[in-house]
Amino acid sequence: MATTSSPGSSQPVVSGLSLRRGSKWWSPGSLIGVLRVVSRRLWSHLGLMLAIAVGFIVAIGLTVSIPVYAEAVGYRILRDELAQGEAGSKRPPFAFMFRYLGSQTGVISWRDYAPLDEYMRTQLAERLGLPIMTEVRYVATDKAPLMPASGVGKPLIFVNTAFATDFEQHIDIIDGAFPQPASTDGPIEVLISEDLSGRLGFQVGEEYLILGPQEQRVEQSYPIRIAGVWRVRDPGSDYWFYDPVTLYDTLFVPEESFRDRLTAINPKPIYVATWYAIADGSRVRSSDVADVRARINRIATDITTILPGSRIDISPAQALAEHQRQVQRLTLILTIFSVPVLGLIAYFILLVAGLVVQRQSNEIAVLRSRGASRLQVLGIYLIEGLLLGIAALAAGVAVGQGAGLLMTWTRSFLDVQPGEWLPIELTPDAWQRAWQMLIVMVTASLLPAFGVARYTIVSFKSERARATRKPFWQRMYLDLLLLLPVYYGYTLLEQRGTVAFLGAADDPFGNPLLLLAPTLYMFTLALVATRIFPLAMSALEWLARHMRGVATVTALRYLARTPGAYTGPVLLLILTLSLATFTASMAQTLDRHLIDQVYYESGSDIRLYDLGQSGGFSGPMAGMQPQQPLVSDGMQEARFMFLPVTDYLTIPGVEAATRVSVSQVEITLGNRTIPARFIGVDRVDLPAVIHWRADYAGESLGALMNHLADDPSAVLVNSAFAAQNRLRPGDRFEVVMNDLDRKVRVPVIVVGYVNLFPTVYPTDGPFLIGNLDYAFDMQGGQYPYDVWLRLTPGVERRTIDEGLRELGLRTFERGFAPTIIVAEHARPERQGFYGLLSVGFIASAFLTVLGFLFYSALSFQRRFVELGMLRAIGLSTRQLGALLAWEQALIIGAGMIGGTLIGVTASQLFIPFLQVRRGANAQIPPFVVQIAWEQIAIIYMVFGAMLIAAVLITIALLRRMKLFQAVKLGEAI
Repeated sequence: MATTSSPGSSQPVVSGLSLRRGSKWWSPGSLIGVLRVVSRRLWSHLGLMLAIAVGFIVAIGLTVSIPVYAEAVGYRILRDELAQGEAGSKRPPFAFMFRYLGSQTGVISWRDYAPLDEYMRTQLAERLGLPIMTEVRYVATDKAPLMPASGVGKPLIFVNTAFATDFEQHIDIIDGAFPQPASTDGPIEVLISEDLSGRLGFQVGEEYLILGPQEQRVEQSYPIRIAGVWRVRDPGSDYWFYDPVTLYDTLFVPEESFRDRLTAINPKPIYVATWYAIADGSRVRSSDVADVRARINRIATDITTILPGSRIDISPAQALAEHQRQVQRLTLILTIFSVPVLGLIAYFILLVAGLVVQRQSNEIAVLRSRGASRLQVLGIYLIEGLLLGIAALAAGVAVGQGAGLLMTWTRSFLDVQPGEWLPIELTPDAWQRAWQMLIVMVTASLLPAFGVARYTIVSFKSERARATRKPFWQRMYLDLLLLLPVYYGYTLLEQRGTVAFLGAADDPFGNPLLLLAPTLYMFTLALVATRIFPLAMSALEWLARHMRGVATVTALRYLARTPGAYTGPVLLLILTLSLATFTASMAQTLDRHLIDQVYYESGSDIRLYDLGQSGGFSGPMAGMQPQQPLVSDGMQEARFMFLPVTDYLTIPGVEAATRVSVSQVEITLGNRTIPARFIGVDRVDLPAVIHWRADYAGESLGALMNHLADDPSAVLVNSAFAAQNRLRPGDRFEVVMNDLDRKVRVPVIVVGYVNLFPTVYPTDGPFLIGNLDYAFDMQGGQYPYDVWLRLTPGVERRTIDEGLRELGLRTFERGFAPTIIVAEHARPERQGFYGLLSVGFIASAFLTVLGFLFYSALSFQRRFVELGMLRAIGLSTRQLGALLAWEQALIIGAGMIGGTLIGVTASQLFIPFLQVRRGANAQIPPFVVQIAWEQIAIIYMVFGAMLIAAVLITIALLRRMKLFQAVKLGEAI
């Protein structure tokens, strides 16, 4: 069939495709024709089809990244948990310890031991289903008295006799040699530890006697000779089944000596039998957990059957179950968190698919008029979507793996720092989610075609004449109706004060419904903004009538009269910017609040409690007699003596230090006595150390410290307590202090108010802040206090500990803020939340730019005849360029302004409700909403570059436009 193509039009190419109603187009011949048509359609709209494929890739990648990240970080948690062994000792992941203990079921013979030993050596790896990297067998007797060779006298020590496989490869022989297998007579050669040799003075070559059990003391005693002395080569080696320290009192012999000689002397010598194995579990994933746990349980049953009393003491079974639960929970939480971004991606696909269908609407109408059924038309689009989806699946999965890796490196929103390379692998769950998301996105891409497929050529022309009417949801006032649930949700949040009631989690990163209310708010206001946009354009057009020039007025008039033509891109821009503004502000606020919360608890980088010296001196002043006592009240000798706080500044990494004391006192107001806290500070040093926020008081910190300088007895009073008792600056009262076990009435004067002070919470009762030296002087001496330190960024805790030891200070740590913050940043929920927001932000910004550029190009082609007519009646190419540039600038500008306003208001309204941690001090310090203007500026720059690109594309298309072609086509287009 001959066709005529032109810009802005698309004619059907149906050669080889039967369009008779009722024809079986799924027959082999018809399918070939359908595939030929599909391939030509894909090629003729290659750019738009690639845009849809990119949308598929991003959606699949974002979906896949969640289980990939959850699996990777779950493996990290599993590894760290499995590495924690008994009594805090570190063990390799997937370490197993099988043990028989004679203390519970009695000693056994070698014949009893041998079957289980054979099972462990030959069948363990197969039954476990994991390769064994390290295997150690340890067998020991019960403790027995070690006597001089004569057997006369008291026991020197009680020892075990044991063997351990490959023991000689993990020790150093510092004296003598490794024992030789024992002969049928003579002393048994043994290896003793360096510790035992040093404690008891044992020497190589000496002979001793080990007594047998009480009931057979003589018959089962045996002589030994010390052949060598051993020392641990590497205490941190994975080989050590027990802490080497616990083996210091054990005498080691070759396995042959134990099996042949000891069993001949004592038929039942085995008191402890241990099999220690380290498996390679690097390939175990959450989907394998059930199988691995079942295998472990089966092994436990087997060993109990073979040797009653044997058991599994160490295995990863419990940790594997926790790993599976953690991965499932994290996947669910992040999936729900990703819904807003996935919705934005789906809307992008709908927008681009709508542009494709809009270009092909005339073709669809012709196909329908010539006999194609609605199902056949949708079948063509379905095949197109499936072909694009299958091609996008591989790329989307690869993108998902990359995104998952970036999420493991995320510290905060858009803050990615390469770190450990965790295993990034595709699990069956990841593949399942990829296919599910592909089906969802292909279905979304079919929705525009479903609506247009009902038109014939006649109904299409009729509908085209109504192209200027409003979208369906505006005509039905759905956007205004959505304001009701938004208002209800906000009112409910305002009454509850938190989003915690929406979910069981008391952590904002563990509450999957965190974004529900703000997302609905932003989506609804975005719809309302698109309703207001044409009204705003009409108002601007009325104002622009009196201005010179045609381009501006024409652009405004077009935008005011054809809302359906630009609703899609405007809504996409507003949603992208508002969601980005809100998420960036939320992330910045939560990050800042974490720092505020940690530093409020500790006051500064590190808080130490200085116990002082109750007798004599230590550290650099040890052994020196001071010329004067450090502290004295003239009545009695000082109970505590302290080094000057400036000595802390000599510790590497310490930039500033100050003293802070928190004491229990009683405030006397008239006839009332009120329990309170007195916070003694060094007003000069405090500002350089404390982490202070402006809302902690009505005045600056410097002004407050200046008030304390006015009078030694000056105090700052808790504002709530002051209001309750009507205390004003200048009021005087007394405080009863008892820090040195002697009550002292101390007069004070009110000079100001504070709302909060770090380390002190409102639930602790009222508090006063005063001069620490004044409290010392009034009570007759110093007493233990806290020392707050400000550290150089990046300084290690070990450096501070070494400096404190060198000074000889008696302190203990009350809080180390940097470590807490780093640990919080590494939390899987927080890291995954920020990683998902970062990946979603980049993806949505990219798709928005791509969608708008396609909209600009296709908008030009759709209006080809209209622009040709304007050119024919006298508008210059420059005026047409200005007209289209004004349209694009107004659309982008409206999207930026509307998105920013909606995002900022959503941040101000909803972020304060995210403070969901429970406890008595959950709201201290209160949230301070941080608007992420830096990230907003980045988005502005991206959208500005997008505007420039759109204008350049428009100018290029205008230059290529042929006037005669547009005039000739006329209504045919």
